[in-house]
Amino acid sequence: MKGRSYLYAICLFSLLVIMPWQMSARRSIEEHVAFLTSDSLAGRAAGSAGELAAANYIYATLQESGVTLLSPPGGDDFYMAVSESDTLHSRNIIGIVEGYDSSLKNEYVVIGAHIDHLGANTLTVDGKSQQQVYRGADDNASGVAALLEIAGKVANDAFLFRRSVIFAFFGAQERGMAGSWYFLNRLFKDTSDIVMMINLDMVGRSGGENDFRIYTGLRNLELAAVIDDVSASFPGLSPKVYPTDCFASDHRSFYHKGIPVALLTSGLHRDYHTLRDTPDKLDYGQIYQISNYAYELAMSVANADKRVSSGIHSTTSDTQGGYYSQNDVDRPAQFLHGTEAQFLSRWVYPYVKYPDSAVAAGEQGKVIAEFIIEEDGSVSNVTITRGVTEDIDNEVIKVISASPKWKPARLQGRNVRVKTSVAVEFRLSKTYEFGIKK
Repeated sequence: MKGRSYLYAICLFSLLVIMPWQMSARRSIEEHVAFLTSDSLAGRAAGSAGELAAANYIYATLQESGVTLLSPPGGDDFYMAVSESDTLHSRNIIGIVEGYDSSLKNEYVVIGAHIDHLGANTLTVDGKSQQQVYRGADDNASGVAALLEIAGKVANDAFLFRRSVIFAFFGAQERGMAGSWYFLNRLFKDTSDIVMMINLDMVGRSGGENDFRIYTGLRNLELAAVIDDVSASFPGLSPKVYPTDCFASDHRSFYHKGIPVALLTSGLHRDYHTLRDTPDKLDYGQIYQISNYAYELAMSVANADKRVSSGIHSTTSDTQGGYYSQNDVDRPAQFLHGTEAQFLSRWVYPYVKYPDSAVAAGEQGKVIAEFIIEEDGSVSNVTITRGVTEDIDNEVIKVISASPKWKPARLQGRNVRVKTSVAVEFRLSKTYEFGIKK
């Protein structure tokens, strides 16, 4: 009876406390989208009165949520010359919740979403003027609404975040990501202290091809491992993760600075950049779920002892110690006509052994190793970027270093050096699925 009473109490708590709170958050998201897509904002074109009204709304909402504003009311105005006759005018709204850890609070997780859209057109029909408003419900009222909810939640839970979290609402994304460029190059001086950027852009569609996905821009196994850990707590919202890019958005400005990025999106659709991108087509439940996912991802990165790796970027040259990434060559290096997954299944897992010391101590986990594939296909410079124990790490180094030659990467008709990485998982069981034995 006690067990049944306890279960009844949990169910009652969920009905009386958790469910109403979730419904309230969803209503807030709908209200944010309704305002941002209203006729009065006329499509929020960069530099327009509608964009200014959206910025003022965001400012007031953040202020009410307890977020510290780093921007003045109306936002940080900026002007950029586009051509001799065209000067771009827009604005950013930036807020922050300071982390509690005195040694880490000067490092930052940035969560961003762009404010602007395409604006409106005026047509003459039968001698009368009619306004066509590009409402941009999914692009990107959905991302702004999600970020406002995240900001309020982080502000309420500030005691849970070791690093500081910056909420960046960018202007002029539709004009070449000008707002995020301005933030990184003119407004925020300590870009080296940004540990990650999470971008929310078009998160409101669902069904068909509009599933939830995350793009990291390049192969970044450390970040992929963090995302896997977060996804494990969201069984109903498991994103597909791609080590590539999807579409031009503000995360690219951070990517080009060597900052790890994650674009959270439900993808493009036929209504993108058309008059049909309207609030009635959004899945508000999904926006709420993705906002929770982004909150958990930000917390995981903010609380990690070490900064997440920036992934493998090409250096300026493949000579004198330089290298390319596998994404930046015409033909990636191949192992037995396959990718890194082939290397794991055909070489690493068949030959790596679980060290007796690790078995005795019950040690298990995932080792992430980076290495160079030389112009002749040989493997060199094996390093561990995320380890488990010294014995396990050394076993991985030994096996990868003994690799047979790969088929070299090619760029513009010549062999080049590339850097890549693999994740080797050690789990204590009789036989691991890929063959690691005790």
